[in-house]
Amino acid sequence: MKKIIIALGTTVLVAGGAGAGLYAYYNQESDLVYKDVYVEAGTSDCDVKEFLKKENASATFTADSTFDASVPGDYDLKIKAELPIFGEKEFSTTLHVQDTVAPKLTLAEESIEMYTTAVPPEITDLVANVEDVTNCTIDFEKSYDFTKEGQFDITILAKDTSGNETKGSIPCKVIADVTPPEIKGVENLVIAQGDAVSYKKNIEVVDDQDENPTLEVDSTGVNVDKRGVYTVIYRATDAAGNTSEKTASVKIISAKIAAATEETVYAKADEILADIITPGMTQLQQARAVFDWVVKNITYSETAGIDDVLSAAYKGMFNRIGDCTVKQKTAEVMLNRLGIKNMEIEKIRDTRGHYWLLIDVGEGWYHYDPNLQLDGTLIFYWHDADLWEYSNAHKNTHNYDPAKYPHIQ
Repeated sequence: MKKIIIALGTTVLVAGGAGAGLYAYYNQESDLVYKDVYVEAGTSDCDVKEFLKKENASATFTADSTFDASVPGDYDLKIKAELPIFGEKEFSTTLHVQDTVAPKLTLAEESIEMYTTAVPPEITDLVANVEDVTNCTIDFEKSYDFTKEGQFDITILAKDTSGNETKGSIPCKVIADVTPPEIKGVENLVIAQGDAVSYKKNIEVVDDQDENPTLEVDSTGVNVDKRGVYTVIYRATDAAGNTSEKTASVKIISAKIAAATEETVYAKADEILADIITPGMTQLQQARAVFDWVVKNITYSETAGIDDVLSAAYKGMFNRIGDCTVKQKTAEVMLNRLGIKNMEIEKIRDTRGHYWLLIDVGEGWYHYDPNLQLDGTLIFYWHDADLWEYSNAHKNTHNYDPAKYPHIQ
């Protein structure tokens, strides 16, 4: 008897023998079905026609002949068909569902760079997807030591239930980092009672490996509403887990500064001016030097303002923190010490107030607001038209009553 092996829709004769007479007739008329049919797992179209050596419209699978072409295995099936001479006959066949295709493995990373102190990667973090008609397992090809510095490939194996394997490799670089980050700029702070504190101002953290180490500030022990001396802790951590700490004292003083006398305030103003004013400067250049010092050195704090000039200037020059009133009056004291003509100007109060200055260095009055605006704008020596344009575009930040002030350029 002949044995026939096929892929779907294909007939291949692999063995034969002599035959004649009735056997030949039976072969032509009765041996309708291939004895073995082979398909790849996952085949969606597996029709009875694929089992026939020649067309027969009456051929169907028997009711008890079931198979799943997505599951590898051997399925014994029966096909019944009407034959011209023999009538209805049943034929046996075997469907061989094979899985010869390896899984498709997609990795989640092209490469890995990590520190010896880091948590080793999980294999599920490295594999984006595995595609196969059967269930698959994924595993590392071997054990890898992520605690030692070096470079190597991480090989991942994806294996299906038929034993087909696919390998994927990810280059890995393990870095040894034992140097903690350095915290720079930590200084003791003096804060007025009730004021907000910018603990991270002027603080910098650098590391020999990590470009972006983290900085945490523990100020839970500070009570800004109660006078006293407290401790704040700065803690930096790099990507390798190395940490460093620094501490600073925070002194909370009374908002009403008793030491704000003419003697202390003017002496401090003269000390600052000696550093920022150079011989030969025009009054406009001197006014700009004062403006820049106030903007850069006094941290804005939106707390209750101080009305008198000396207390506000003292807070601005000694504590270097305060609202627009503190900034304006600090600049006012310095300008007065330089003999530069100035006057206070006040916004028409709506939801909030605002104060700045007018200055005259011999060219008429100009706007002079030593506060960095929320959008980063600096208002120095501005014409009136420029200020109105800015104010109108920024929710009336500098809306004022022109009738209360001299003509402004």
